Amino acid sequence: MNGIITGIYGKFVAVLKNPNIRIALYSILSIIVVSTILISLNIEDKSYNYNVADISTTDIRVPRDVHFVNIIETEKKKKRISKAVPIVFDKDAVVLKEKLHMISTLMRHVETAKYITVPFGIDAERYRFNHLKTILPNYLKYRNSILKALLSYKSTSRLKRAFNKILISIYDNNRMGFLEKVYSNPLKIKNKNITIRTINSSDIINEISSNINELKIKKTLQKNTRKICKSVAPYLPTSTSRAVSFIVRNSLQSNLKFNEVETQRRIDLQVSLVKPITGILKQGQMIIREGDAVTPDVMVNLEIINKNVRTSNLSYIFGVLLIQLVFLLIFSYFIIEYKGMLIPDKKSSIVILSLVLVFMIFSFFVAQNDSIINSKLNFPFILPLAFVTMLLSILYNPHIALLVGSHLVFFTVLLSGGSLTVGLIAFSSGILGVFINSNVIERTDFLKGGFYLGFINSIVVFALGLLTELPWSDIFTGMQLSIANGIANSILVFGILPLYENVFGITTKFKLLELSDLNADIFKDMLLRAPGTYNHSLLVSTLAENACKDIGANHLLARVGAFYHDIGKIVDSNMYIENTVTDPRAKVVSSQKYAGLIISHIEKGVALAQKNRLPESVIDFIREHHGKTTLAYFYYQALEKADADGIGESVNEEDFEYPGPRPSTKESAVVMLADVVEAASRSVVEPTKQKLEGLVRKLIFNKLNDGQLDDSDLTMVDLQKVERAFLKILKGIYHTRIKYPDQVDLKKLEKKVGNSNDKS
Repeated sequence: MNGIITGIYGKFVAVLKNPNIRIALYSILSIIVVSTILISLNIEDKSYNYNVADISTTDIRVPRDVHFVNIIETEKKKKRISKAVPIVFDKDAVVLKEKLHMISTLMRHVETAKYITVPFGIDAERYRFNHLKTILPNYLKYRNSILKALLSYKSTSRLKRAFNKILISIYDNNRMGFLEKVYSNPLKIKNKNITIRTINSSDIINEISSNINELKIKKTLQKNTRKICKSVAPYLPTSTSRAVSFIVRNSLQSNLKFNEVETQRRIDLQVSLVKPITGILKQGQMIIREGDAVTPDVMVNLEIINKNVRTSNLSYIFGVLLIQLVFLLIFSYFIIEYKGMLIPDKKSSIVILSLVLVFMIFSFFVAQNDSIINSKLNFPFILPLAFVTMLLSILYNPHIALLVGSHLVFFTVLLSGGSLTVGLIAFSSGILGVFINSNVIERTDFLKGGFYLGFINSIVVFALGLLTELPWSDIFTGMQLSIANGIANSILVFGILPLYENVFGITTKFKLLELSDLNADIFKDMLLRAPGTYNHSLLVSTLAENACKDIGANHLLARVGAFYHDIGKIVDSNMYIENTVTDPRAKVVSSQKYAGLIISHIEKGVALAQKNRLPESVIDFIREHHGKTTLAYFYYQALEKADADGIGESVNEEDFEYPGPRPSTKESAVVMLADVVEAASRSVVEPTKQKLEGLVRKLIFNKLNDGQLDDSDLTMVDLQKVERAFLKILKGIYHTRIKYPDQVDLKKLEKKVGNSNDKS
């Protein structure tokens, strides 16, 4: 495991040694930092300081969807809930038990006195009465008539049952009990519903519901004691009934109490369970227009906006940064794996950085305009998103434009507050911008591409309008704006493109088309002074262009590079075999010096190219088309001479080697191969298909084995395609022709066969 990690780390460190990759990664990191800062600044909301009746100095719209708690409605709901909570009363079961126990004690003493043995000769009734008064506790000592009435009743047990029934009837009172005095409503609760719960009972606490108007008080029951006694125990004699009524009335004690603490607890509990009533102010919703007076309703909404002002949101910012770090990892992987495609030259990272930063800063300031940002259909069409992807696609390639466009869509969506509508339109504009003008050749193609972009985006707008049920007027306005946006972006690309070409020295297809004009002065000069080199360059360009088409390389760049690759030979054209048969200097100077003169055409070509302000990508063909190959002919001559003179060790191969560098791109490598193949094919005597195939294959594999193609990214499959493309052209050039007869031989043959053509 440690070995794998070490290997990955080593590869990463090795890749980072490439300065172009480091610049690209630094550029991505800069974009992430700037975009995070701009998005963070964009989440700050405005607050408004107005009072009722003030005049608004500006249009005020809701900056984003604001979810708020409607305090007034929530409080109303809480009050309704609190009023609906039943008032709690406690019915104490102990009170009835105590009263029943008291009656039981009284009846036990009555029975004792009633059945006591009376001494002989004493008045039994008086004796029993006096004994009862003696044994009764003080709290049960009633007046004489009451006690006598109790003693006079024949059945003590039946009297006791009568007492119990009456007490139960009074204290239970339909299981409600009674109060000491009238309920005074100390909590000021406007509620008639009550809950009566039994306490101090061995049974499970039982709660019953009732109405506060049904509650009884002690005083009322005392007044009705006599009636209750008669209704419960109608069989009692009048004197006994009066005695029972008296005892019950005087012993009454309320068993029902208002439980303020429990009532308040239940109210608080129900109120706490009330879910806040929420409302929403939709983004873009008009609160007040400029010049209108602030009404109480408007003031409420302004207070909601002020209360939900968002000055910073660390979690939101951290989330944005985290997502962008994921972008960094993804982009880093693509850059490292496909550096040739995503880093086409040294300045590409700076170009991309400049475009992206300008777009993000411009978009940030556009987003500060409330009227624009609140219109989800209009906002993405104000931004030059398609311009960025179109320009990058033309300057470099669609792959770069797609990666950059994906991040710009992400940035635009966050800047708009996460709007799906903005995201879909931005995605459509960005993707279309990558491909809509990728194959432009003429200037009118820009305008066509703009129309196509606007038309397709207008369809997207129409679909989104149907999905979100927008008014038809807004949909048609958005469609018009989409068409205007498409045309404006294309015109902007057409105007800005030359600026980037000249400032950054980028070679676009338009620049290449200009450079491929063979009527340029440099080609006229080449045709007059080095006609062989001129024809050679044309043939090399044909070979290279067709081969690059087959392998998917930039065929236009290869063609132009082939046109200019030997312009250094214009300066001293007679020195090269394709322009003259012999050069007098070949017999005068040494092989080393003559080889140096030939090698110097690289340096001369670069100087001439720079003088004519050719782009670096074209100059690279001049530097690289010979790589670091050796002039074998002159090296062999030098070795022969040294061998004849006996000084073989003094010959240095580096004196006969081109300075390089080796081809660094597929296009440059193909031109190298086309150059050597075209030159060698001239020397083939009576070229046949087999000879040409053997020659091309040999030359290609010589360059491959010599390491000249190591830096070009050409694969074996590519080389096979290049070989087939070369052979197709060469066979067309060197195809077998019919040998036409000489005119003298024709006349002799006519006379011989007696076929005379008299034209007189």
